[in-house]
Amino acid sequence: MRAATGQPEIPAGIPEGLTVGQVARALNMKAETVKGWLDSGALPCWRVVEGRGWRFVCLIDLAQFADRHNLPVNWLALV
Repeated sequence: MRAATGQPEIPAGIPEGLTVGQVARALNMKAETVKGWLDSGALPCWRVVEGRGWRFVCLIDLAQFADRHNLPVNWLALV
């Protein structure tokens, strides 16, 4: 679903930064698949500690990535 702005609509109550596991659950994919997208730069992420540590994906980046690749997002899996 899209908001009036043309951006994908993201429900309230979802954390701003999503872990690999959360992204995988929302897309119904394996974590290894998500890690591959992060490693290749196809899906942007950020880290708390540069070069190591957990990677996080911003909500809008996930929404736009899923929209570009026609992937359904189960936002309710994140609430």
